[in-house]
Amino acid sequence: MSLYLLAQALGFLSMGIGWWANSQSSDHRLLRGNLVAAGLTAAHLGLLGSPLGMSNQMVNAARFALAGRGGGRVLAPLFAALALAQGWWLASHWSEWCVVAASVISSYLLFHCRGRALRWGLLLCNALNLTLSVTLLSWSGCLYQVVTMALLLHTLLGPERTEQPERG
Repeated sequence: MSLYLLAQALGFLSMGIGWWANSQSSDHRLLRGNLVAAGLTAAHLGLLGSPLGMSNQMVNAARFALAGRGGGRVLAPLFAALALAQGWWLASHWSEWCVVAASVISSYLLFHCRGRALRWGLLLCNALNLTLSVTLLSWSGCLYQVVTMALLLHTLLGPERTEQPERG
């Protein structure tokens, strides 16, 4: 199997896990599923040769891993600064700066928001990330962002759901 096919397979696997995670009413499952998806996406983008995308997803994975564990007063600004540093060193197009902006916003969201506020913020982040997918003509990226936004909107606008108890 070629590296290209491996990269594509990882991308599709990540897409499925991300969609599952973003359809969850439990914040715990939303965060853990996105942790796994971000790790797979980092490998996918690295194999496809995107240093900004890979490093951004590695930071996303770390953010999802630490979200909900406290320390937001220190960790949120630290992750936001890391995202800005990535942009400074690696971004070369306005759409890449949209990805950096999404990363800065999610640094705040994941440490300070829960429930509906978290999902509305993630919706904005997905819209910002969509700009890079469109710019790169990444059909899988576009599909992932659009479906994820639809899943988030469904959890936000669908029938009222009660938060599922978190299980360790």
